[in-house]
Amino acid sequence: MWSSKRSPGGALIRRLCTLGLPIEGIVPALMRALCREARCEAGVVIWFDEHGEISNLYAHDLPAPEALAGWLAAPASFVAPQEPETRPDSQLRRRKVVEICADGTAVGPGDKNNEVEPFCRHRRLCGMAVPSGVPLQRLCCAVIRDGTPVASLILYRTAAGPAFSSEDRITVKAAGRYLSLNAATVPAATDAAMYRVSGEHALLMCESDGRVVNTSANGFALLAQASGCPINLRTVPQQLERAGRDLIRRLLAAPPLPAGRDARGPLCAAASINGWGLFRFYGFFESDRPSGVVIERVDHLLIRLCESMWKLDLSVQQGETLLLLAQGMSHDRIAERMRIAPNTADYHVRQLFAKLGARTRDEAISCVLAAGETTVYA
Repeated sequence: MWSSKRSPGGALIRRLCTLGLPIEGIVPALMRALCREARCEAGVVIWFDEHGEISNLYAHDLPAPEALAGWLAAPASFVAPQEPETRPDSQLRRRKVVEICADGTAVGPGDKNNEVEPFCRHRRLCGMAVPSGVPLQRLCCAVIRDGTPVASLILYRTAAGPAFSSEDRITVKAAGRYLSLNAATVPAATDAAMYRVSGEHALLMCESDGRVVNTSANGFALLAQASGCPINLRTVPQQLERAGRDLIRRLLAAPPLPAGRDARGPLCAAASINGWGLFRFYGFFESDRPSGVVIERVDHLLIRLCESMWKLDLSVQQGETLLLLAQGMSHDRIAERMRIAPNTADYHVRQLFAKLGARTRDEAISCVLAAGETTVYA
């Protein structure tokens, strides 16, 4: 059931992975949900190329581009175990879509045979994407396709915290399986009209040539996502820094906002959209000082609805109905997508509106989003 009474975190993770949006767009919300569910401080998603090297990554916080090369390298204290004999390709292709490893620790007393986590080829990469020398526990789930890891979800917990449990492994493994089977397989509207709710934001202090002189780690992450430049050892730091600088330079060269605006507000504004989401930029200028640029990433409406719905006692059918309504679908189209009779679709819409106290599609969406704004995550 899509209800706060039955593992709302698991329901949210499943729903995010089956929206049909680009995987980059759902990753920020997915990692928020996984970190809450597994009680972790941070999470990272790494994509691999055909050679097993990092092709791109997501992290909420990133250092400056010039520091990323060292940040991507495995910590000196991390030693990869010896790889066992290679299995035949036929056996690899029969492997499950996900693999789990957690620093080589035992699975746990609640697991069958209390076995040690199996070796996985991406194991060396579990130690990447963390500052060198930081004592952390790592729980890594590799997404496998045709016997080859194509991505990894990695959660981090302080070394002093409790060890990852069997439930944590199940949660992360389920997310990997849903990503492998469902991500970006169903077309979904990604036009600007579907980005209605504000998300993450950061302030960047920039020179007139677009060079960032000061910002937070989240600011570097948002700028990298907005530029669309992949993050890997080939693009760091030159290509990544150049892409961000060009983006800011275009903003600073944009026409000023119309006269009569609030004198305390931004002087110019711009927006861009890619697989990561919609990004808004606002420029604030002062003479003889670096320019202030506010960058904001706006989540897709469907993602915001998914994050808000778990607080409400909606059934699976009502949650699905709301997401289809949000995409502008008629009742007949909803019936077709849900593979139910038109009268049944009408019933689900009426029940949804009655539960939310709404009379229209827009009122229903507003009610759910309002519930999300008052959510306090434990």
